[in-house]
Amino acid sequence: MSLNFESVLIVTYGRSGSTLLQGILNNIDRVLVRGENNNFIYGLYEAYKKLIDTRNYEDITQPNNSWYGAGEINLELFLHDCQNMVRNVLLADKKNDKNIVCYGFKEIRYFEVYQQQKDVADYLDFLAKIFPKPAFIFNIRNLDDVLKSGWWANTDRAESRTELMNLETAFHNYQKKHPDDTFLISYEEVVSQSNNFQLLFDFLGVEYPENMDKILLTPHGYGQKNIQAYQNFILKLKPASLHSHLFSICEIDNVPNKILPGQEFNLAGVIIPTNNQISVSAIYTIYSGQIIPAELGLSSPVYGKKYPGVNVSKNSRFKFHNIIVNESVKLSIVVEINNEQKIEIATLYIRLLAEVRE
Repeated sequence: MSLNFESVLIVTYGRSGSTLLQGILNNIDRVLVRGENNNFIYGLYEAYKKLIDTRNYEDITQPNNSWYGAGEINLELFLHDCQNMVRNVLLADKKNDKNIVCYGFKEIRYFEVYQQQKDVADYLDFLAKIFPKPAFIFNIRNLDDVLKSGWWANTDRAESRTELMNLETAFHNYQKKHPDDTFLISYEEVVSQSNNFQLLFDFLGVEYPENMDKILLTPHGYGQKNIQAYQNFILKLKPASLHSHLFSICEIDNVPNKILPGQEFNLAGVIIPTNNQISVSAIYTIYSGQIIPAELGLSSPVYGKKYPGVNVSKNSRFKFHNIIVNESVKLSIVVEINNEQKIEIATLYIRLLAEVRE
């Protein structure tokens, strides 16, 4: 397969998980996606709009007129120079690297653009003029998780939610008008490797990476809270937004620093349903065809005080006892609720050496 685009832009807002998507795209051969740049290109857009307004005086030809020469402004030349300048800025040390056939960047400050214009379409149209054959990837996320971030701490949460919803609507509207060069995906779809996430690679014209699990396990951004790395294993928690309708708390908070081959280890956490109609029937993992159950109903007085309305909150801890593995393995941790529905809450990736010394 060959790339369908010559540039790619991640269009999003703060704390959407876009750095993870940036990292994933940078794992595509011959693609370079830079991080945020304080939306410096918006200044070029404003300059372009001013030049368009200036050309309204194009009939003025007298050298003694204050708008003399306005009609000679070459907008196409301006766009051409913008494209070259932006490319050189983004590629920087790689501007002469002929192996790069697709470049771009991710930016979270489209929220500010929307606040100024109450839309983003005109700005995106400008970007389409200065980036060659661009793909716009709209990255969204469950707004409950977005607004929990300190990024939004000094804002009115209700007002920010409304504005973000309106911004997402603007993303959807632009996608409808430009279906061939836009793609909309959520953070939840990325981390769960959903069908839509896999379709993203079809859209771009590249193969789905075989090492996607490894890519997703690589820390991105300021800190990947869903991914905890230890000496020889990685614990990957499913995003809370995927099961927030079921659990108020779903955490694994007691793990060893190292897992040794043939030696026992324990794993513990806490899980609290959102209401008393949801019952945790079992928590288990499977290794070598054997189900390894966790002990449920362990004391959790702190959570009992924090969630007094949920009957099981004071006994909401669970613990896996004496797990033994002898090989590198991936263990999925599953919660069964109401004796029927099964939810995967975490994955343990263990890489054992032939001999591990303290």
